[in-house]
Amino acid sequence: MPYADLRVDQWNDRSDQAADRLAREIAARHDLTVVGLRDTVYAGRSHRTAVFDRGGLRFALVPGGRPTLGYDPARFRPGAGQAASYADSAEEYGLPPLAVHLDALTSPVRDVDLPAMLVAVEAFDPAEAPVSPDDPRVGELVASLGHRGDGASTVRSADGLTVELDHRGQVIRAWAVEEVDHDEAMAALADLGLRTATPDEWEWACGAGATTLFRWGDDSPDDGYPVEHSTGAHRTPNLWGLAIGQDSYRYEVTTEPTVVCGGDGGVATCGGSGFFLGWLTLATAYRDGDFGRWLASDDGYADETLTRPVISLGRR
Repeated sequence: MPYADLRVDQWNDRSDQAADRLAREIAARHDLTVVGLRDTVYAGRSHRTAVFDRGGLRFALVPGGRPTLGYDPARFRPGAGQAASYADSAEEYGLPPLAVHLDALTSPVRDVDLPAMLVAVEAFDPAEAPVSPDDPRVGELVASLGHRGDGASTVRSADGLTVELDHRGQVIRAWAVEEVDHDEAMAALADLGLRTATPDEWEWACGAGATTLFRWGDDSPDDGYPVEHSTGAHRTPNLWGLAIGQDSYRYEVTTEPTVVCGGDGGVATCGGSGFFLGWLTLATAYRDGDFGRWLASDDGYADETLTRPVISLGRR
């Protein structure tokens, strides 16, 4: 059986020994190192997670199948806090009934055939380039902030330089991000022997088959926006072991230039649109078509171009 034909049930039903053997076969075939296999429990579901390393970039095995993607707004039953939050937002911004709004901002329900694949555990910016800690720009940035070594921190300049400091104020690493368009980002990934996820693959990677609005269920906090909650289901790696859809500011581009997933660039949060609308941006099937089209237009710009790298699985 080709590796790409591996379904969720076929993977989880294997014995530990057989799963370990298959993971090592996949690693050898794709020039990877097996980091480990572990049992993962997320939102009441369990899965055997396999993690691989490729030059410091980690990937998790995401089995394939024929999942149902998208979201049917008629299924949603908001909690009291969600309903109240949306009612306030609707009154202030003249929004339609909740089901209509959800329908406009989520992808339609559909069944798709998806292969098994390896998906990056963390989002990746192909425009990110390492900068030596000895680079004069690094020293100037740190000096300008007057860091006194009173705690670890990350500092950024207006021109895309980021410096990570330890508790003593010493530089751990530094990197710069150049502004690139969608084609340039995809080309940079291809140079690394990678590609980014399609919209369908991204939804499958995020939701892991969950049929609820969010990958953890239909509920969402009513006391703040996602960025204001440093812990919670949205900050926890999902069923596949991926850190994904955690911060609405950190949306991810897909193979489709006008389709971004996992956030809205912070539009709902910055605009004070209401807590429920802020959390909605983390819904598995969330799609803000207007934002995606603007981002892909000549007027669009981004501080970073995050992607979800994928390694396609070859034959055995």
